[in-house]
Amino acid sequence: MNQAVVERFARTTETVAAYRQEAETSGRLSPVVVDALLDAGVARLYLPQSLAGLEVDPLTCAAVTTTLARADTAAAWFVMVANSARLAAQYWPEALVEEILLDNPDVIIAASGNRPFAATTVPGGVRLDGVNSFVSGAHHAHWLLSPVKLEGQMATVLVPMAELEILDNWHALGMRGTGSNDVRATGLFVPNHHLVPMQAPPLTRNRYYQGALYRAPSRVLFATYVPVTLVLAEQALAELTNLAEGKTPYAEDRKLKHRSIAQIKYGKALATYRASSGYFQQALTDAWQRAQAGESASARDKADLYLAGTHAAQSAAQVVRWVADAAGTSVIYQGQPLERIVRDMETLRHHGFISESRYGSVAQVLWDATLDYQLLLR
Repeated sequence: MNQAVVERFARTTETVAAYRQEAETSGRLSPVVVDALLDAGVARLYLPQSLAGLEVDPLTCAAVTTTLARADTAAAWFVMVANSARLAAQYWPEALVEEILLDNPDVIIAASGNRPFAATTVPGGVRLDGVNSFVSGAHHAHWLLSPVKLEGQMATVLVPMAELEILDNWHALGMRGTGSNDVRATGLFVPNHHLVPMQAPPLTRNRYYQGALYRAPSRVLFATYVPVTLVLAEQALAELTNLAEGKTPYAEDRKLKHRSIAQIKYGKALATYRASSGYFQQALTDAWQRAQAGESASARDKADLYLAGTHAAQSAAQVVRWVADAAGTSVIYQGQPLERIVRDMETLRHHGFISESRYGSVAQVLWDATLDYQLLLR
């Protein structure tokens, strides 16, 4: 792990925390926070050194995400915003990499795979129409990387964010500061060289992406956001401990810490948190060690990593639910720490990359059944 990189981000947490409520209220991160994160190198974490990136290992990236999440979960989510396209760019043509990233390693490229734009072939390129959803960081991004459907085939497309309409509809239960709005394209022309056909395995990387990090499964992207869910579980457990010492539940004459149901819920939650976080950390370590050894990840290896990430997120959600059960009415009042934790966690557990349905996708790989989620094998 690169501790120096983690410490650089730790120095931003005072600023991040200071603007936490502003992000929650406005529905997007403060530009002050975005600038602080960029200055620390957030957009360079998974960018190769050949492009002036940091090219950190997944364990370092996970530690950065964890550090930021303890100050603000929305700011931590920006680690994913800033690095998802960095990993995807390993499969871009070299000319496109050079155009977008070579002279501007801090350019912000938002990405969403939720809904593909519809594309129509025109001379020199395509015209895009449609709406894509859950575009986190849309208001801060310079580009959008989006799926597109062209003549029945899937591809990805890079579109200048300034040419898209951002629909301010991120009025969500939790994770409000991520600014995960919809964006609309209306007859938008995109030149052919900004269109990247999706490769079928085995995938070919361009010359800029030849380090060990890029031999790992692309789902090392989990390091940019799964730790957010684990931090929420960690914070929920800490809040319950505080409540247990000071709260006397309704119609009781003893503190919460003496109630057996609260003790049981806490014990189960703590064990689940420790087991799932350790499992996730080990899966990241295994993926990184294989990549360092020059080994290509098999389909089973990719499924194993995906299982660990999904299980960490879903287990974190279960931890928060147990804590909420034990805490009672302490979760229902706005402004209370547990109230926001519950809202953020309830939002995150439905994210398509780590939703409960991904358990089934892993089983499909391990059982050699029809796969419903092809991204798992990238």
